[in-house]
Amino acid sequence: MSTSLPIITTPTRRRRGDSLPGSSPIDSSPARSVFSSPERVAATRALANSVPYVPSPLPPLSSDGINPSSPIIGTKEERLATSYRKRHRKRANTVAAQRVQSQEEAEENKTAVFDEILQKLRDKGLTFGQLMLYVFDPSNKQGTTRWDSFFKEGGLAARILNFWVSNKNSATAREEVGTWAEDYVAARIHSEAQSVTASKMLQTAGVRVDNDYVTSFSMVKVGESIASLARITTRMLHTFATSARNLKTNLPQRVAKRFTVVTSAALALLGEYSHKNNYSRRIMGLYLYATGAQRQTITVMGHLGISESYQNLTHKPRTNARRRTRRVSVVLASEIQDLLIIKLSTLHELSSSMRGFARVIASTGLFAAAYDNINMVFRAAEQIIGRTDSQENGTCATIFALWKASLEDMKISDLNAAFDKAPPLSLKDILLTAPELEVMDKCLRHCILRIIIEHGGDKFEKFRTALGAALPVTPDKIELHQTVLHPTPAWNIDQSTIIANAEVADAIYDELKVKGLAHWKWAIKILAGDQLSIARLRSLVNIRAGHEGGYSGFGWGVWMPGLFHGKIADMHGFFVTHWGVPNRGTRNPGSLSFHNTHLHRAPILLSSLPPFRVCRDLVFTSLYSRVLHCLLLVSGKSTLDECAASIETYAQLEGLAASIQAKFANAELVSELRWQRSTAQTAEGESPPGDQIFENSCLFLRDALISREFTDSIKAGDSGRIVLVLKLLALSFRGNGRSKYAYEMLHLIHNLTHVWPKPICAIVLNNWLVNPTGNPFSWVEVDLMQEHMNFWIKTIYQAHGSAASWEWLGMVAPCVTALRHLSTSITQILGSDQGTKHEPADLSTDIKLLMKSLAEHDVYKMKGRVFAEGDGSPTPDVIAAGVEQLADSSSNPLVEYNAAFQKLQARLRLRPLVDDWSESVAAPTTAAAGPVPSAGSGEVSSNLSQRTVAAPVDVELSPVDTPEPAEIEFEGSDAGNSDVDGASVDGYGEEELTAFERTMDEVDEPTLTRDTAADVALDMDGHDDNFLFSSNIYNDEDADSDYYYVDDVNDPDYAED
Repeated sequence: MSTSLPIITTPTRRRRGDSLPGSSPIDSSPARSVFSSPERVAATRALANSVPYVPSPLPPLSSDGINPSSPIIGTKEERLATSYRKRHRKRANTVAAQRVQSQEEAEENKTAVFDEILQKLRDKGLTFGQLMLYVFDPSNKQGTTRWDSFFKEGGLAARILNFWVSNKNSATAREEVGTWAEDYVAARIHSEAQSVTASKMLQTAGVRVDNDYVTSFSMVKVGESIASLARITTRMLHTFATSARNLKTNLPQRVAKRFTVVTSAALALLGEYSHKNNYSRRIMGLYLYATGAQRQTITVMGHLGISESYQNLTHKPRTNARRRTRRVSVVLASEIQDLLIIKLSTLHELSSSMRGFARVIASTGLFAAAYDNINMVFRAAEQIIGRTDSQENGTCATIFALWKASLEDMKISDLNAAFDKAPPLSLKDILLTAPELEVMDKCLRHCILRIIIEHGGDKFEKFRTALGAALPVTPDKIELHQTVLHPTPAWNIDQSTIIANAEVADAIYDELKVKGLAHWKWAIKILAGDQLSIARLRSLVNIRAGHEGGYSGFGWGVWMPGLFHGKIADMHGFFVTHWGVPNRGTRNPGSLSFHNTHLHRAPILLSSLPPFRVCRDLVFTSLYSRVLHCLLLVSGKSTLDECAASIETYAQLEGLAASIQAKFANAELVSELRWQRSTAQTAEGESPPGDQIFENSCLFLRDALISREFTDSIKAGDSGRIVLVLKLLALSFRGNGRSKYAYEMLHLIHNLTHVWPKPICAIVLNNWLVNPTGNPFSWVEVDLMQEHMNFWIKTIYQAHGSAASWEWLGMVAPCVTALRHLSTSITQILGSDQGTKHEPADLSTDIKLLMKSLAEHDVYKMKGRVFAEGDGSPTPDVIAAGVEQLADSSSNPLVEYNAAFQKLQARLRLRPLVDDWSESVAAPTTAAAGPVPSAGSGEVSSNLSQRTVAAPVDVELSPVDTPEPAEIEFEGSDAGNSDVDGASVDGYGEEELTAFERTMDEVDEPTLTRDTAADVALDMDGHDDNFLFSSNIYNDEDADSDYYYVDDVNDPDYAED
């Protein structure tokens, strides 16, 4: 069956611009087609030949179907931009392909050239190695070739070396190259070790081991110096200490720690390279000793190259007497010179340097010395006859430069003239004047505000700025400065007798070598100490007055009282006054004994009081709770947060503080209530006027605020505020039975008011506090500073075991400040401080508990309560009692004090029988001021007597424990010396002693002990019991820039490991 196929005709394609086709016959030649497929060609030919076209069968489809083209997307401009990008990309690919092809062709040509050159070398019997030797041998003068061919293109030489040591090279070749590299690096490291040694940066030969030597040590600075001189060595060590994980984490703490470890390793290796490189070893030896390390520990560290040996650290001084020749003519000269060469251990050398600098300070004449007894037990390793444990009592002292003083104001003649003309002390001199009362009220009110803001909670913090601005300031406030302290050696002098105190003064001035200086005979000397020491120095003046003059008469001295022992006496008297009757339950809920029991603290007996810090903390905790409880009473609020929210301005808070002071710390109100009760006629069952619990609590609050103000005024360095408190303490000491401190206050007030010339008064008021850190509110009493120093000397720096001796203690004592600073600095940079810094105790729970108790028992509300027999008694108003004792009769302590003073004035007018300053020495009219030599200079000017001390630098300190020694006794122990035999001279016998002198022979007054570091902490309220050794001491400007790292426990890398 035939099928007719359709005939396919293809019209001629008309080009743009062509005219429409005419009616001419169709051209029989095939039309030009844009298609070139076989099917299209066959169809076209069939059409041209007028024959039917039979299409060939279609091949099967190679895909599932026809893929429709993507739709037109975007505007015309966008499509043009897309098209441009495609063309540009295609062009770039083409160019890149052409470039690769060109490089390949160039590489083929280069390879062909290299092969041709190598073939020529082989043809000539030469090798490529010989060519290399020719080019790199400097004698062949191919420097241009070497530069152009190898080193002009950076990294080419490194690539060649990498090829030589790659795994694709032979093992023999790699070994040869590796051996060369090791030898080269070893030579470079050896050269760097020579460079570091030649720089002498780590050498101590000929370097004086002094304060600067110790305090200037910085691991960071040493590490940076080593890195600059030993770059390759440092890099090798860093690579050896850095793992892949370290590179990923790379925390700042870990980087700083790795730097320290590398520096330590480099120091140990350099110390082994040359034993002269021992700077770090000597420093670490001192650090180990300062932190109480035993001999075995230091020896082990020495064998590890970290520390010097224990022998080098502590050996006794020895002479270096070497015979350089056997010829007699040379021996006589060299032996004398050799004997002058004394080899000192590191500790002895440091001690000698510190003593030398103290002498430089003392040579100016502008210094004060504080001293105190130090007691310890020297233990024998094995006790036999003649060698047993012994209780030793000695004395330690510290000197410091006077602030704002000049020799022109320190003439003995001026002091004697003022003493001779001084009027007696009157009661008006002791009582506060109206302006002083106003200032004192303002200070106590500000003390209440400080307690509220400090312990009232976070919501009171908004008033802290205003509180600081409102702080009362008197004209006698000490200008902020930093005090440098210079300990002297410890002496085996028991200062429990009068004559021993004279020996201590002799020892101090002999050690300082000031007795031969020009100003020695005409300038006063200032000594500071506790009440007992000051009283004994005055006794020396009383005993020798009219008999001995000059130095032995002790009329040259200004005795500066220690305020810390005044604090102790105040706290002791406070306990005796406000303790109450214990074990009476709630029948006396306002007493200190009730609060001690309510806080579940250790029981306390008045006959055996705990250490000072325990008593102080209990009193102040009770004070804080009372102030906050009274704040709720005057504000009418139930909680402190509500109270803080209701107060909008500081003036409102100040008004509440004034209300607390007027209502609950008012002794006049207590006196009025007691008078009303004593005169009232009450019927049976009727409550009497007043309330004894309320009255006792008001006096407690008043006395505790005075004690707290005493503490705060000392910390602030405001001598004016301190004097105001001391006038009140002169009365309260009399009222609570602290008679010796009451007499001490009379002396002090009299001296400041009438006896001392005004310039000397100013010197005392500017220097009875020291500030070793130079920070605000960091002032401490001179006697507390000495107690603090003694504590560290006794507990840390004394030799251990049977090696303990006064000779050793005397050597170590001058080093205490430098060693403590070194210990603190290294601990802060390298370690984790375990015991000197801590957060203060959180008193919030204790305060809330006492506030709740005060509210439950209505302690500060008058409810007509009267103590039953045995439950308690009215607390005496100790200030009023003191005034009464001083003013009541014609024969009172004030009268007797004045009688003793006038008697001393008369005796001092007599011409002394003995005067070791018989030659008249005229004081210069001017005393030029000048700077003090630096601690490390070791230079002493020949004209130091005319120089004064500039602003003091910084130093370090520590805590102390020194029991109160026995009181003064005029006994036979001193009777053998004419100084003390009072009955044998000028009729000054015991029958003529006034009550003032007889007080010195009374039974010892008990005192609060100082058993632990907390009892002599320099900052008992702050975060750092050892704040004396801060990082800015000695003007270390780079202290803040030192690297530091956290403890390993906080290091994430260690945690992961």
